[in-house]
Amino acid sequence: MPSESNEQAIVDAIVERLKTVADTRLGYSAIGLEDSLSTPAILVQLENLVETARQGSREKLQLQFNISAVVKTSKETTSELLSLTRQVREALNPVDRLNPASRSHTLSDTRFDIAPSRGQLSFADSTLTVEAIL
Repeated sequence: MPSESNEQAIVDAIVERLKTVADTRLGYSAIGLEDSLSTPAILVQLENLVETARQGSREKLQLQFNISAVVKTSKETTSELLSLTRQVREALNPVDRLNPASRSHTLSDTRFDIAPSRGQLSFADSTLTVEAIL
């Protein structure tokens, strides 16, 4: 079984990089955050953890995270979300390993969900896939 500290180290590396872009929260649902979330913000949610191979005590894992850039809806929402997603992609550049256990990582296409009313939360969601040997 993989060490919890190794998996947590990957999560911590992701959060630390994203904190350079905006306030980052781990494991939060967006429901009910309109009043309490300072924006811009990044929400990180672990979606999936799959063992893809095993050799002795070592596992090859694939971790999938939902990365959401969040802003309050205004006339600048599209521009703000585009800027945040660019910064997220720069912070999670696949050329730089997240930590020693991380072998590779990729970001999927970004999906935009812009709320219809000012003051509501709008999102730009991407899936981050991390391949790791633990």
